[in-house]
Amino acid sequence: MTLETARRIDAATAERTKAEIADAVADLTTAMGKKAEEYSLWNDAVDHLVVAFDRDWAYANVGPYAERLWGLDRSYAWNGGDGLIYASKDGALREDMEVAAQEVVDLHEVLVAARTAGKPTGGIVHVGQTPFVFGARVIEYEKGHAQLPPDPAKPVQIFLTRLDLELAKLAASRRIADLRIVPADGPVPPAVSSLPLRSIAGTSFGVLAWAPEQPGRTLLRETAPYAGGFMLALVALLFLFQRVLQRLKRQEPLRLSEARLAQAQRVAKLAYTVHLPEDRLEVSANFRELIGLHNEQVSAASEPLTVGLYLDRVIPDQRLEIQDTYRRAWEENTRFDVEYRIARPGGGHLDLQEVGEPFHDADGLVLGLITAIQDITARRRAEETIRHQANYDALTGLPNRPLFYDRLRQALRRAARDRTPVALLFIDLNRFKWVNDTLGHQTGDVLLREAAQRMAACVRGSETIARIGGDEFTVILSDVGDTGEVEKVARRLLDSLGAPFHIAGQTLHISASIGVTFAPDQGTDPELLVKNADVAMYHAKRQGTANWVFYDPGMDADELAHLRMENDLHEALAKGQLALFLQPVVEVGSGLLAGAQAEVRWNHPERGQLAPADFLHLAEANGLMLQIGSWLLDAACRQLADWRGRGAEGLRLTVPVSILQLKHPGFDEEVAGCLGRHGASPDRLILELPEAAMLAPSAEMTRTMQTLRLLGVAFSVGGFGTGYASLGHLRRLPVEFLKIDQAILRDVVRTPANHDMVHAIVALARSMNLTVIAEGVETGEQRMLAGEVRCGFVQGGLLGPPVPAGAFDLAVRPVAQVSREAIGEDGQD
Repeated sequence: MTLETARRIDAATAERTKAEIADAVADLTTAMGKKAEEYSLWNDAVDHLVVAFDRDWAYANVGPYAERLWGLDRSYAWNGGDGLIYASKDGALREDMEVAAQEVVDLHEVLVAARTAGKPTGGIVHVGQTPFVFGARVIEYEKGHAQLPPDPAKPVQIFLTRLDLELAKLAASRRIADLRIVPADGPVPPAVSSLPLRSIAGTSFGVLAWAPEQPGRTLLRETAPYAGGFMLALVALLFLFQRVLQRLKRQEPLRLSEARLAQAQRVAKLAYTVHLPEDRLEVSANFRELIGLHNEQVSAASEPLTVGLYLDRVIPDQRLEIQDTYRRAWEENTRFDVEYRIARPGGGHLDLQEVGEPFHDADGLVLGLITAIQDITARRRAEETIRHQANYDALTGLPNRPLFYDRLRQALRRAARDRTPVALLFIDLNRFKWVNDTLGHQTGDVLLREAAQRMAACVRGSETIARIGGDEFTVILSDVGDTGEVEKVARRLLDSLGAPFHIAGQTLHISASIGVTFAPDQGTDPELLVKNADVAMYHAKRQGTANWVFYDPGMDADELAHLRMENDLHEALAKGQLALFLQPVVEVGSGLLAGAQAEVRWNHPERGQLAPADFLHLAEANGLMLQIGSWLLDAACRQLADWRGRGAEGLRLTVPVSILQLKHPGFDEEVAGCLGRHGASPDRLILELPEAAMLAPSAEMTRTMQTLRLLGVAFSVGGFGTGYASLGHLRRLPVEFLKIDQAILRDVVRTPANHDMVHAIVALARSMNLTVIAEGVETGEQRMLAGEVRCGFVQGGLLGPPVPAGAFDLAVRPVAQVSREAIGEDGQD
């Protein structure tokens, strides 16, 4: 008996096949959209493509890399104005950018769809006559990152793969016969199943056709006595086929997961290696690129890489150490964690961290090592930056205070071991505070940098020069032969700082004071040595600028007295120890008293009466200058009120003010308050600025002066000719009086050839509507010279020394009489 079994496919089966193909095409477009998102929703993509295009980065991380990884055909990135950022094809950046840019016409609908969707999008698009499956997405920062400025035309990245190639893969994986694209205007054979195809623009450009098994066709016809067994076998095969289909569907997510893992390794700069017997080395796909072997002696991934070849890249100082680490891990079955440096092919280096451990067979025998290698170059550089910032001065680049003390301790230990002396120099820049107050901190910073460079060039590279404070520097000289060697270094330092500095259009002159101490003779404790050198430096400063002094233990007593004097000055204001002194100012033409110059004296309970030069520098150092200046201003306004009460309201009183006062907020209100409180007339008050104020007055200082000038207060500039200001600087300020320093008159008396120069200065000042005052007139000859060059007023010891305000004589004899007597006396001498 013959049993015939036949299974036929009906129309429902054909429709199910059609649905599966439609789903597969939809999955293909969705997968392309996910690929686009993978490389577009990425902070690095925004930074390296949109913000600033980095060609090398693009090759290694986006389009070309994705094409090599996924087997795509081409990629693009367009900016918000549809300008082409990059284009790539077959895994490489394209050189025909003009041709690629023209393809925006075909891709316009894709750009619009990506920008309006707000998410990754996929579909089919034609470039020229070729259909492609595309994935596209706007390039933007990840969530939580500050976004790019809002712009409806956003940058977009597009990935393309040829539709016919993807269909060929689909036909092969699903065993579909004759799967192809039939143009929209072409005939579809009657015995063919088809699926309409639409582009991103919504237009139909053809149908997807294939040849299914026909309904009614015999799949199996067997005549056998065991037909039922064959039927069971067929069912089993169909079940197995379904399982295979499900596995194929799961391959795409797995492939995507593998790509994400590869990308994560790239971002983390992480690779792995496997050490095998016979020096063999297996590595991850990105290892060669990480260490720079992709274009060197191992140019192809298929060529074997050995441990020895890799060790050749390790820098020589660490090569044996790393080789020994590998050996001990094999022999002792231990884990290791090492950091080392390798040389890159094109120059430079790479810092790596490698963590590894052995792997074993079932019997516990070591078969090899498996390691993870990470690029830590950026971390190392950050650590070096932090270490440098912790030990070096940010402004000058010199060692800072902590590193200085560390090196001083090292130098003292070497000196004790070798029995050689160490010299410590403490350097303080003179006039630096003046530069800061006058020209501003920015100019001061430039001056400090240039001064540091000059001083660093004066010492050997093995010696240490450090910046330990604002304008304070130290130098450590090891193995010093004698004091003469130290003096040579000190002289070089002072000479280098004595040369002019040209900064911000200004020519600046500074100097330095240097204190020197020696170890071990004067101590071995770092703090004690710094204190000794500091004490010697202050003695050098008091002896004059551009000087150095060797420390002597007797200086400590002087410094203690100096400290007590600073403390006493704090109490001077509260205890009423300050006094107002006045010196006459006389009109040259009439010889009559025109006013007085005010100054503050300190009646010290132990030292007696101190002149301003004896203590005002202490006030500047300990922050009392504003309080003392306010006291002097108040006393002067009280004196003006007293003169008016005594019928001498025509006299004018000149009060010196510091730059610090002029820059202090509310100084104009303070002056107005003093005048109002005492009922003094503003036009009788003259505020005298130091010459340094002329060089670079701040906007605040100029506004303060203009406000006071409108109130009626006048301004003068004292000590002109001793600094570096010119008459041109006076145009910046509302100044009425100019005082020529005593040193100029004294020089002209000694050198008559300079007479014309002084005459020209006065003439130029008068042409600028400035009244010239000759200060420090001590002899009749100087008085006559002031008249000859047409100074308006004179003051000085010839006319009377400063006296207490209560003893000031309002009935001064005419200056002409005084001058004749003085000249006569000089002649008798």
